[in-house]
Amino acid sequence: MVSSASDILHSLLSGGHSKIAGRLAGSFRNIGRDNIAENIIATMKSAGYTVNENDPFEDKPSIIFSVREVSPYVNRLRMSWAAMREPVLKHFPPAPGTAIDTQTYLKQVDDIYVTDAYHSLSIEGYQVTKELIERVRNGNWNPDSDEHDRNQRNALAARGYWQAFQAVKESVGKVLGKNRWG
Repeated sequence: MVSSASDILHSLLSGGHSKIAGRLAGSFRNIGRDNIAENIIATMKSAGYTVNENDPFEDKPSIIFSVREVSPYVNRLRMSWAAMREPVLKHFPPAPGTAIDTQTYLKQVDDIYVTDAYHSLSIEGYQVTKELIERVRNGNWNPDSDEHDRNQRNALAARGYWQAFQAVKESVGKVLGKNRWG
């Protein structure tokens, strides 16, 4: 990535590339890097070259390029997103016009908890049962007074999952309660 005109001026000057310098200056101006464009033109002219600025691109990009060093791939992705966002959105249904009933939605979330916890914990390698998950969910698990629960690694995982699930559910409830769509 070019951070200043000095990064490319040596090549332009040593090769006498005034036409390339004009295209590069136009390109830099196109992406909002006017300072680099001006430096290229001024330096080439001070060396005796005639530079005609020419932007080789048809359109100005719809994104603002960062001045700090960023991978060129990041800029390409941003440009692709800017170009394709609207056509992609045309394939999606419109945003829901009515608010979701928060309590009904959270009830559905609660209804799938045991199955969700079982699958998630099993994927992580824990040996859990639906009964263990229900025990933790219902508060019938006490590592402070029950030696078996204290030594139960899988119960600890189930407890952690229960706490994380509750935090996410609370967050979803807050989002849905605001009724901000789109």
